[in-house]
Amino acid sequence: MCSFVSAALAATTQASAVLAATPSNSSDTGRRLESDYNHAFSRRGTFCLGGKLVPLGFILGCQRCGTASLYDDIMSHVRGARRGAALHGEPDYYSREQHFYASDSWSQGMRHYKEHFADCPPSGSADFHFSVDATPAYVRHPAVATRLPEVLPREALPRLRFIVMLRDPAERLYAYWDAFVLAGVGVHDFDAWLGPVLAHGRACQHRHGDQLWPPPSDCDADTLSGLAAGLYAYQLIHWLHQFEPSQFLVTSLQAYEDDARAVVADCAAHLGAPRALSDAVREPSDPTQVKVMGGMTAWARRELGEFYGPHNAQLLHLLNSQPRARYSPSVKGLGVQHWV
Repeated sequence: MCSFVSAALAATTQASAVLAATPSNSSDTGRRLESDYNHAFSRRGTFCLGGKLVPLGFILGCQRCGTASLYDDIMSHVRGARRGAALHGEPDYYSREQHFYASDSWSQGMRHYKEHFADCPPSGSADFHFSVDATPAYVRHPAVATRLPEVLPREALPRLRFIVMLRDPAERLYAYWDAFVLAGVGVHDFDAWLGPVLAHGRACQHRHGDQLWPPPSDCDADTLSGLAAGLYAYQLIHWLHQFEPSQFLVTSLQAYEDDARAVVADCAAHLGAPRALSDAVREPSDPTQVKVMGGMTAWARRELGEFYGPHNAQLLHLLNSQPRARYSPSVKGLGVQHWV
């Protein structure tokens, strides 16, 4: 096993152990799940838990990578897809991304989570029905991969399906800054914000090596969160250590823009739904909400290229070494080689 893979596994395993040891008000809920809720698979594969279409399909991330658009296309054009719904007092986007496995709502248990989803179809339904939890922060939260087996029936675990949508981490960070940082005080200039963030990241690397995901405990996680979210290789290694590679489909914003229909069809097949879509999906290269007008300065792109370059090379090596994982359209078609 390559040294970077070994280091990532060691770090993420330690982080997961710490999170697993954290007290949770719903720990008993997970252990009692199978007796508390009736669950069943239909002949066509529809999963029903406590009368609801609780997701076995997850769009894990990444954040600011086009996952909301992909979710909307799946819900609008794939036969059998059923949207979720935000509960009273929740923002509208909780219909799409429930954040249950990575937020404080975990303490409210599965009874709260399952109420976000549609009722199961009648028992005699001959069609496949499914829902999707499209929380793009899941991929970078180690606890999510360990919490899923705590609350889902054992026979459901092999049927879990994960979709990961990637984006050039430099462009992703710029979109992250535009969406979540720009409105703050004194952060109206990307270069002025990026300089201290990179300095903090490199100081942390000096103490810990390249491993910055999950952020080490003696580094300011809030400062590093945006930067570390682009370290995809470490995140995927953690998930691939918890589940079978065949349960993952990896695509990219570039692939989605190049041929949205093909990516949505591949996602449908991966989720167990028919590949034939109901109608046309968005035209290739249509703007999405993650697009940012303007661009980075040459300095910012050079600095981020230097920072992310080794990690992008690790990602490309990892993807090429996972033939059992699925890719849309292919490893080469993701465009990762252009990020290195």
